Amino acid sequence: MNSTVRRITAIFGAGAAGAALLAGSPALAGPARPHGPLEEKSVAWGQLHAGDCQQDNGTIVVRSDGTGEWSATTLTYQTHSGDVWHSSFDFYTTAGYHLFRQPNGGTFDSPRMNDGNPPPRYSWGAKFTFNPADYSGIDLYQTQQHYSC
Repeated sequence: MNSTVRRITAIFGAGAAGAALLAGSPALAGPARPHGPLEEKSVAWGQLHAGDCQQDNGTIVVRSDGTGEWSATTLTYQTHSGDVWHSSFDFYTTAGYHLFRQPNGGTFDSPRMNDGNPPPRYSWGAKFTFNPADYSGIDLYQTQQHYSC
């Protein structure tokens, strides 16, 4: 099993705003209803490789209501037993403060993949929730994807 961590680096050289956390906000058990317009942040990874597997167009989206989604297309170049792509994510502030991990205590797993000529592509995704009070502090360009296949 090959395990790798990939951190997104900013393509645009804009100065990062300070990461303001909502101090004193009560912890919420689930996603809250937005009090204003729903805000959204997203970032995409380029092509990643782990063993015989490949990930394309990996995209993570987080919203101000405490909901998020992960999606990707994966494939395997050689397998006789069905490979599975595993991903998890650590979210940080611009200053490097760790906010949370998704999924908590596990991984997002692709469908079992088989090879072919050409290899079939498997589009898949997962939804998750987090404390909406963390939204303003999330710097997606500091997000680390941990992955293996």
